Amino acid sequence: MRKLKWSVFFVLITLGLETGSHKSFLFLKQAYCENLKNPPLLFAEGSSAEEEEKPLVLSLDTVTDIALTNSLDIQIAKYDAFIEETSLGLAQSIFDTFFQFEAAYDSDKKMSASTLMGEAQEQKSFSLGVSKKIPSGTTVSLNFSDIKYRTDSLFNTVNPYHESLAEISVKQELGRNFFGLKDRSQIKITKIDIENSRFTSLDDIEKSLAEVQKSYWNIVLKTEELEIASDMLSEAERLYRIYKDKYSLGLAEESELMAMEALVLTRESELASARLALESACNDLLFLLNRGDFNRIIKAKDKMAVETEKTILEESLKEAINNRRDYKRIKNKIEKNRIELVVKKNALWPSIDLKASFIRNNIKPARGDAWQDIREESNNEVAVTFSVNLPWENRQAESELKKAELTKGKLLIDLKRVERLILREINNKVKKVNVALSQLKLLEKTVELHEKKLDEEIERINYGRSNSDTLIQYEEDLIKSRLALAHKRYEYLISVIDLELAKNSLLDRYWQELL
Repeated sequence: MRKLKWSVFFVLITLGLETGSHKSFLFLKQAYCENLKNPPLLFAEGSSAEEEEKPLVLSLDTVTDIALTNSLDIQIAKYDAFIEETSLGLAQSIFDTFFQFEAAYDSDKKMSASTLMGEAQEQKSFSLGVSKKIPSGTTVSLNFSDIKYRTDSLFNTVNPYHESLAEISVKQELGRNFFGLKDRSQIKITKIDIENSRFTSLDDIEKSLAEVQKSYWNIVLKTEELEIASDMLSEAERLYRIYKDKYSLGLAEESELMAMEALVLTRESELASARLALESACNDLLFLLNRGDFNRIIKAKDKMAVETEKTILEESLKEAINNRRDYKRIKNKIEKNRIELVVKKNALWPSIDLKASFIRNNIKPARGDAWQDIREESNNEVAVTFSVNLPWENRQAESELKKAELTKGKLLIDLKRVERLILREINNKVKKVNVALSQLKLLEKTVELHEKKLDEEIERINYGRSNSDTLIQYEEDLIKSRLALAHKRYEYLISVIDLELAKNSLLDRYWQELL
């Protein structure tokens, strides 16, 4: 098992390296190192078979920490954010620096119509250049070339000769991409998309965390149900012993004794069902945690504690407005649309380019002389080009601008809808928490009454004033009320988690990592 675990880590790290995501690699490396320093609780070395049978004691905080580092769903959500981050480098690649190198050889012995050209020419050339586009929309290029030319023509003054050539050129985009407006806007839009993707991943992580915590409280609930079933079995066995003694003294009918025996068997069946439900709940949590074999019983440290004060709607609404990621996403989309509108309006302009170049060359018989004298000689060429390219109808730009304007109206309506959605959702969640809290107080009182009612009825047995049917019915009332109270506590805790999830405040309590 240990070899398999480390193999999985090595495979994941290899995948992280292949994807080229630095953050992904660091994330996997950290997880690997943590496992080296602190082996998982469920995979402890040297654990005996007796230790494997012992319950695994976990708290809500421990379960949360394990989930944040080991849950498969959370790891997938992290990778989604890491993958989206790579789009920023793709958008910024437009400003990358490019190097060019070229070598050419040409031997020309074709027949020529002019005797001045000679019968054979040979040319060797090498060129090295660098170009870069900067955020202002300016493309700067620098190029150096060396050409060696040889011919058998008698009319060349220098033969063979080397020509050195140095060129610097500048191209400025105007019009549609006015001083790099479109390029810079695309990077801003990409950053907004990455942030929205990060919000989505954080939502997925928070939902996974909420699912883990709900699964943990389900174990607490199933444990309490098991305790209730065990208590009721003990109570049924006590009643059976009482009726058995009364039957031996002739104070009870055989049918009453048989009814009590049937009650014990029913309680034993209910206990077995409760034990199975607890095992299933433990397996569900182990799956979500991505830890251990599905044969461990988890013992929860926490009890289903309940707050005494009601939740205030105004405070919850304020927290939700500050934290809700869907609200932040729609505001980011509006900002993205604002940038797109500027770009689309600018796209109505023609494509205008201004290009200027400065070239200096020198020709000498030797390569060294050609390059040495190029700084002193003024063999220059200056060229300036101004070009305009405009579609006559320009329907594409007009359609895209109209689409962006309509999208703006839709996004503003979406923003209003999200605000209304938050108001409705938080209102419902707060009411559900407060109603569950009120119901809990009533159910606690109900359980007390059923307990007293059963105790008094048991006392009536000694006076012959009770019967088995009444006792069984009172026992059923008690077990139903205790189960209802346990379920209502669980419902209250789940409603609190749902409220925190609706406010997007659950994750911030346990996790401060940046995606």
